[in-house]
Amino acid sequence: MAILFYDHLITKSEIEDLICTLEEEENQKGKALQLIDDIIFQGIVGFLLEKLEPHHHHTFLTTVHERPYDPEILSYLKDHLGTNIEDEIRLEADKLVKMILRDLQAEQN
Repeated sequence: MAILFYDHLITKSEIEDLICTLEEEENQKGKALQLIDDIIFQGIVGFLLEKLEPHHHHTFLTTVHERPYDPEILSYLKDHLGTNIEDEIRLEADKLVKMILRDLQAEQN
């Protein structure tokens, strides 16, 4: 997936390491990593939409769609959700990563 405004807040190396150890073709591993990126993206965007007032949804979604890499998205979120939003995104991302890891490990057993 492309660079996203929240990438520096997420640590998914455990997932990447686990995927790399699978006895699958490289293209299948790549597809799995893409799906994981999509799951995290949907989770983070959903989390932020729940926190934002409905009248801010359109601006947020349009900006994320047009410029998902733009660090100004975090500035926008800080203005509307508070300066600690990066910590909240980090915590939400950690929950998502743990959930994905748990599911992947359950599939291996």
